[in-house]
Amino acid sequence: MKKYSKALSSIALLLAMILCFSGCSVIDYARSAIKRDPVTSEIVTEIVGGAENVVPNNNTQATQSVVVTTQKGTSAQSTTKPSTTAGSSTTATTEPTEGSTAGTTQAPIIDENTSVEDIKDMPVKEVQDLLFATDDEATARKILLAAGFEYDEAQGIYYSQMNPLQRKFGFNFVYDMAAPLTGMYYSTKRIEFEYAGKEWMVQIWKGQYGITAGAEIGLYSRDPSKVMQYDCADDTELIEMQFDFYNMGEYVFSRGPEKHWWLTGFKVAHIGVPYFIEMDMTLNFEDNQMANAFVAALKKQAMTDPLDPMTYTRSGSKINIIW
Repeated sequence: MKKYSKALSSIALLLAMILCFSGCSVIDYARSAIKRDPVTSEIVTEIVGGAENVVPNNNTQATQSVVVTTQKGTSAQSTTKPSTTAGSSTTATTEPTEGSTAGTTQAPIIDENTSVEDIKDMPVKEVQDLLFATDDEATARKILLAAGFEYDEAQGIYYSQMNPLQRKFGFNFVYDMAAPLTGMYYSTKRIEFEYAGKEWMVQIWKGQYGITAGAEIGLYSRDPSKVMQYDCADDTELIEMQFDFYNMGEYVFSRGPEKHWWLTGFKVAHIGVPYFIEMDMTLNFEDNQMANAFVAALKKQAMTDPLDPMTYTRSGSKINIIW
């Protein structure tokens, strides 16, 4: 395995750089060819009659399901529901009939006999698991953490940490203006409002970020004396955020709910045209006064762009937005 460590570290570094320079940062280093992984393959291990068999699961839907083959004469069904609990993991619920056995995901086995060709032939999800779903001492994981991101093994997505380096830089509109030059093609909305003596902004994004497709919710504030530069919300200003990400009408992944200032999710080798991406998001403000100011600005924003509509519902200080 040692002779392939450089190759694996290079792949990890490339992914980390692409992720590091999205959102609050300025430069994306590479414009890569974007290819959808045609089949998200999972290796399902089943125990039938005391023998262990490996069955490929060629599930092409964004929401992964595990189908378990049972002994002759029996059948099993599986259903998958998106989870909106903190940590943003997708939970698969399998309900086999009598005589069947539940399947478990078999991690890829890499040893000294594994060739570079073997790694190249792996599905994207398995390569990511190999690189990042390991202990904290792994080189690839160290690179990802240094870039300010984490890997969600259950959903196969990347998301921003609470205190990445990007938080120190704040946000400036120039970042969005430069995005197309750096391989990022997304739609964005800025909801600007005043509250407690500050100018606030909730900004949302969805679209293609280099070789990833994803979405973001950011919370920023600034002193009225500043013109363009916003500060990222500090720890005392965090609000509870959550969103579900849909592409072409199909559920892909979830993030939150959790208190954050920059809630993100990015899926590698996934094509996401902004017009066909839907975000179902919920923002829970600390009090009704702040929620009132936000909703007033949200109404104005919705009216300024009828070709790219947003709809919302409200329950107290909690605002649900469909975009």
